[in-house]
Amino acid sequence: MQQNMDAELVIWANLVLCLSIVVLGLVGYRRSRHSLPLMMALVFSLFGTSHLLILMRLFDDLDLLIVGIRVLAYALIIYLLYRYVQVLEVF
Repeated sequence: MQQNMDAELVIWANLVLCLSIVVLGLVGYRRSRHSLPLMMALVFSLFGTSHLLILMRLFDDLDLLIVGIRVLAYALIIYLLYRYVQVLEVF
């Protein structure tokens, strides 16, 4: 029982942190009009969605959907960082 409560606490913490990043990304976009903060907000909203689905427990077999959402979010992060590195011509 304690392990389930600990796991749920971690999921809540992740959800709150994701939402914080989404808000900061939206504020950053609004102030700068650069697309990177907006795209980061989108990615972390996907992570937040996966955490929320786990907490809501509406469906028993959400594992595949949650993995799909997280893979998409990580792929977007990789793409955004790749594009950012290209713009800066770091490598």
